[in-house]
Amino acid sequence: MKTLYAATVLAIGLVISPLATTSVLAHDSMQSSPDSEKAPYDAQFLDTMVKHHQEALDMSQMALDKAQSAEVKSLAQRMIDDQKKEIDELKTMRERVDTSAPEAINMKLPGMIPMNMKKLKSASGKNFDHMFLDMMLTHHKGALKMSRAELKQGNSFEAQSKAQTIIDKQTKEIAEMKQMRANL
Repeated sequence: MKTLYAATVLAIGLVISPLATTSVLAHDSMQSSPDSEKAPYDAQFLDTMVKHHQEALDMSQMALDKAQSAEVKSLAQRMIDDQKKEIDELKTMRERVDTSAPEAINMKLPGMIPMNMKKLKSASGKNFDHMFLDMMLTHHKGALKMSRAELKQGNSFEAQSKAQTIIDKQTKEIAEMKQMRANL
């Protein structure tokens, strides 16, 4: 009877566990698309920034569920709204900039630093708020690096314009998060 019970618990765990941790583990193993570095730089920037923003969405969704501070939750909701909109813009822009290049997610682009989502998921209370802000600050600084590289290496005026918009917006958010972090 114990063996049957243990086998049942194990089987349920094997079914539920991958579903429960898929989005968390996905970030620890983000990989570049095959031959992404051979694609035009603008395609690499746009495709990789979509992945970068998706990671911010996942972190922000976690903050909605786990943050202690109402201010952190409000910031997270704003980031979700902004990043979803921007992901749609990046995808549409990618279709206009280069439809011939295959997906070009390049994890080696400047600023593409996968976040330790397991660590964030295990945090709680005020510790979660601090960790979320610290990780999001690092994440935003990565977006700045990637966007500055696009300004230097890209050829598409539209992609470069989006890169400048990201720089302007996320520079303001970095200042806001630093102030929020100091006040927690």
